[in-house]
Amino acid sequence: MNANDLTGTWFLGEAYAVGPRGERLYDVYGARPSGVIHYGDDGRMMALITHDGREWLDGDRQAAPEAQRAQAYKSSIAYAGRFTLEAGWISHWVDVSTYPNWVGTALRRALSFEQGDAVLTTAPQMQDGVETVIKLVWRRQPVES
Repeated sequence: MNANDLTGTWFLGEAYAVGPRGERLYDVYGARPSGVIHYGDDGRMMALITHDGREWLDGDRQAAPEAQRAQAYKSSIAYAGRFTLEAGWISHWVDVSTYPNWVGTALRRALSFEQGDAVLTTAPQMQDGVETVIKLVWRRQPVES
């Protein structure tokens, strides 16, 4: 695998949590999330994911009620930075993010290709007391809505 296999734009097909016995637990961003990730030939990447079923805000993004703005933030994530590949793994070195705690960190994911899709899988993490991994399936073509 090399960067040329990954270069270009991918669209989120699905994202789901997998339990300790390999069982699919739940859709992380809802049944029909939206997302795009781009890997440039300059070694930089950017990603944006939004949850299924997001509500419109009343007014512009600064004037909308605080609860609506909080929900809009809670239901999306975006970040950008460099990426590096290493023996079945990809690291996203975060320079900027809507989640400030990621800035200056590396998000390391297992990377595989399955039936033409790029599949990124997180390291095991605790989610509501259950050890899970998150599997994100990225496709070359936009997902029909």
